[in-house]
Amino acid sequence: MLYALSFILLIPIIICYIAIWVTYKPQAAYRNGMLFAVTLPAHAMENEDIQRIRTRFNEQFRRASWRTGAALIPFVLLYMWPAYQITYFFVWLSAFFFVMAIPFRGAFRATLALKREHEWFVGAKRVIRGDLRVARLKNAQAASPWLFAIPLAMAIGTLVWAGSADSSRLWLAGGGLVFTLICLLIFSLMRRSRASVYSENSEVNMSLNQARRRSLSYLWLYMAIVENIHFILLLSYIMNDTPSLDGIWLAALLIFAILPAGIAILTYRHIDAQKSEVLRQDGQVIYSDDDEYWSNGFTYHNPDDRTIMVPKRVGIGETVNTATWTGKIIIWGTIGIAAAAMFFASFMLIRSELTSPTLTFSADRRIEINYPMYTFDFNIDDMEELKLVDDPPGKGSKMNGEATNKVARGKFRLNGLGPARLYIFKNDPPYIRIKLKDTYIFYNDKDPEQTKLLFEQLRQSRESGQSGQSGQSR
Repeated sequence: MLYALSFILLIPIIICYIAIWVTYKPQAAYRNGMLFAVTLPAHAMENEDIQRIRTRFNEQFRRASWRTGAALIPFVLLYMWPAYQITYFFVWLSAFFFVMAIPFRGAFRATLALKREHEWFVGAKRVIRGDLRVARLKNAQAASPWLFAIPLAMAIGTLVWAGSADSSRLWLAGGGLVFTLICLLIFSLMRRSRASVYSENSEVNMSLNQARRRSLSYLWLYMAIVENIHFILLLSYIMNDTPSLDGIWLAALLIFAILPAGIAILTYRHIDAQKSEVLRQDGQVIYSDDDEYWSNGFTYHNPDDRTIMVPKRVGIGETVNTATWTGKIIIWGTIGIAAAAMFFASFMLIRSELTSPTLTFSADRRIEINYPMYTFDFNIDDMEELKLVDDPPGKGSKMNGEATNKVARGKFRLNGLGPARLYIFKNDPPYIRIKLKDTYIFYNDKDPEQTKLLFEQLRQSRESGQSGQSGQSR
């Protein structure tokens, strides 16, 4: 169990390494008239300075990979302290993307400087905007926005189902609705994206732009549908009371977690293949020479272009024009939300590591369990059962709370018992088990003797209340 979290977190680390290598390593090869996202004529590849830039990039990229890998050693050593391990993971992840981009940014700037020095301009020095027919092109073949009624209906249905089954799961069910609205927003922005110029032939430009918009509009529609199915499966898995089916549910969840990435990759490969085939037949390719608007090779900043989303030069997909207000809000809003989420998660994890639940008795015969975000209180007379048990709570699913190899705190659903509130140190029995009308409570202290003392206090308080009630009845 101590190593389980480390292995789980290693999965996104491996995915990040693969994504970075697949994105940046191919930029050292001359493809589609570009090297390191800088448009160059083919004869420029024979220049010795260009070759030195490529060699230096490969060396720096390998060195950055080794150094970020070595920085994972503290991550592995922190496996005994999950809160600190997750916090270090967030810090490492942020540093990883920054450090791994440095070799590419250096190569981009060196290549751009060399291009200006030798005047290796491909076509016009400014952005080619295309003729009026391309600029005014409508999205006749794009998916209709009304088709998003399908995932929206799925999301609302999921909310109704989750609310009727257990209102505490509405926050999870709402994830499908939030994701659908995000997909609809991106879909709307991409419908208004500028038309790209691929050829001197306007008919070719028109057909390629229509085909691209159509493919991308259906991509976001399919993503919304698939992710709604994913959320439905996730809720079904949490509600599953048959442990023998856990393997099937987990396999289905894994498939639907990977499926969106597969759909995106296939869509962009289809777009590239279609473009290559049409341009091969046309034979009139134009490479737009707008390097000055790609300040570091992968972010677009063009104050003269009001288009919000444009095709990436590095990797697949679209990026935003950071010169527009919408682009600034999207980029900095995303960074801000991600930073705030990581800070909040780290803060809560470290606080949980340093803070333990406390059980107190009040004068009005109420028991209060104090713990940040999961405080709970009840009347002593509401206890239907009070036991001191040596075995920890059985298997179940976390509804809202935290669960590590050391502690479990918050709301859970336990197999065979149903809803429960856990405030336990997993490896320090015994445990106080309290049954209320609608839920169970499990509580213990890190010191077993203190747990036993609290149990005796609870038992005596409960018995005194019962004897008082029987005296009144006589």
